[in-house]
Amino acid sequence: MDKEMEIVTLENGKEYMILERIKKDKDEYVYLSNKENENDFCIRKINGDTLYGLKDKNEYFSALSLLKDHNKELLSKVNIES
Repeated sequence: MDKEMEIVTLENGKEYMILERIKKDKDEYVYLSNKENENDFCIRKINGDTLYGLKDKNEYFSALSLLKDHNKELLSKVNIES
């Protein structure tokens, strides 16, 4: 079963797929992956239809931790070796 991905174009002109949306308190974060380069991952805040960059690396790591916590069950099933 294929799920149609929502696509957005960022300020760099590249298209990104929205992988996940997570709300925390008054903020909503979107987790994005470049359609052409799976290693190009970024996080933005969203308000309505507008995407905003995160204010600093602390907010970035907080949003990344939120993604990890949100997907804890899935991650527990994945065996990643270093």
